[in-house]
Amino acid sequence: MKSVVSVRGQTVIPKEVREALGISAGTKLSWIVKGKSAMVFPVPDDPVRALMGILKDSGYTYSDFLRERNEERKRERIQDEKEERRWRGMSSTPQQ
Repeated sequence: MKSVVSVRGQTVIPKEVREALGISAGTKLSWIVKGKSAMVFPVPDDPVRALMGILKDSGYTYSDFLRERNEERKRERIQDEKEERRWRGMSSTPQQ
């Protein structure tokens, strides 16, 4: 499938593409440019609702999410403590 870009930078999305991606009048599109290629994605009217159930039957549970998040928070705390010690070591004000 091909389309032509007008002098105003507009083009027509082929009917097959619109139907396959559920694109209709008023649909917002998100564009990503990587190198010399462009990708376009339709943005759902309600992105949160569109993602509901995306992990269903994936085996990824809420417990998995909590475990990963707690591990991430622990790493963040350790990093924050290191950063604080580094900054305290650079301070010209006496520390108590």
